[in-house]
Amino acid sequence: MKEWKLVALLAAGVVFAAEPALAQNLSPVQTMLQTIVTALTGPIGRLISIIALVVSGYMFFTGRMNWTLVLAVFIGVVLVFSAPAIIDGFATN
Repeated sequence: MKEWKLVALLAAGVVFAAEPALAQNLSPVQTMLQTIVTALTGPIGRLISIIALVVSGYMFFTGRMNWTLVLAVFIGVVLVFSAPAIIDGFATN
């Protein structure tokens, strides 16, 4: 019976001696996501938008213009570059 009490006392000591997990630092994840946002709303997004508008212009030039596609490209370009401002308008610090 004494061994059982000793084991229970040691187990309780181990449980109470353990420190609680503190909040982890998520800055590497935040840095990675910020890099992606910067790339997509910066040079890469700009180049993709230019290519999409050039393709739309080429379609217009060849008579294969689809106004739905052009409108979708235009709205996509607007959303890509205004997304940070839109989200900042909803988010509070």
